[in-house]
Amino acid sequence: MHEPGTPPVTRRALLALAPGLLAASWAFAQQRPYTLIVPTPAGGPIDRVARLVALELSPALGQPVVVDNRIGAAGKIGVQAALRAPRDGHTLIAVSPSITSVNPAIDKAAGYDPLTDFDTLGIAATNAGVFAVRADLPVASMAELVRHAKAHPGQLTYGSFGVGTSLHLQSEELLQALGIEARHIPYKGEAQAMNALVAGEVDMMAYVTAPVVPFVQNGRLRALAATSSERWALLPQVPSYAETGLPALGAYRYRSWVGFVLPSGTPAAERQRVLDAWRTAMASLALRRALEAQGFEAAAGDGAEMQRTVAAELERNRRLIASGRVKLD
Repeated sequence: MHEPGTPPVTRRALLALAPGLLAASWAFAQQRPYTLIVPTPAGGPIDRVARLVALELSPALGQPVVVDNRIGAAGKIGVQAALRAPRDGHTLIAVSPSITSVNPAIDKAAGYDPLTDFDTLGIAATNAGVFAVRADLPVASMAELVRHAKAHPGQLTYGSFGVGTSLHLQSEELLQALGIEARHIPYKGEAQAMNALVAGEVDMMAYVTAPVVPFVQNGRLRALAATSSERWALLPQVPSYAETGLPALGAYRYRSWVGFVLPSGTPAAERQRVLDAWRTAMASLALRRALEAQGFEAAAGDGAEMQRTVAAELERNRRLIASGRVKLD
């Protein structure tokens, strides 16, 4: 029914309007901001990288990229929220080893499979760090730490970003390699864990990144080793694992990373649009310098390489879980 005096809208008229409506709908979709979900608290490593990348993605996409911190459940809440969003290319996720290769290894109800539910763009940045201890712990090297731990069994504690995070698993893997024990004290994120270490609430952390530098420099923390086979540029005076003289650390290394994904099922055109913008952003010299200033190394790896990394880390973590070494309660 139509208003008196108003000509009825015919089927032909509707068909004539359709192309314009579709074009308007497409134009509106292009004007919508993009959302970059960060499943971890603000200020942490993933968040710092995500915000730097978002600054370069926005002009490449021609639209704002809004960072949305969705925290909780070791990153699962943020990932699940992203996977519930429309698969239109406007929702991206910043991820890390905790999210891609730890959660699915330890929790059958994680709510996602990183090898099938993510369309990987690539790893944006990697970062080394140091093994650090509280300043008044009477050890000055990794060898001394091992001797101290064996002389005081069950007394040492270590901090992590939470139960079931990548740092929790990596710490247990490292302790196992060194043949020592320490009690796990979980915190909610890197900042809380590091503050606890500075305050002396825990004895050590197996991996701490750029925010640790001023505390090492002013003597409030002691860095025993860089967590790779090379020294870390931000603390070049600290020996690498390979330089500690401990056979267990000769080939051992741990480097975290931050990558970016789309939910799988994103239409090909929108996926290509985001991928092109991603490549443009990662080619930015300004982004590379900004990442380096934060203690990261720009990676700009492609999606296939990231997929292989996730698969390998998943297998590594599943073997560790199967060993019974990691306590998740």
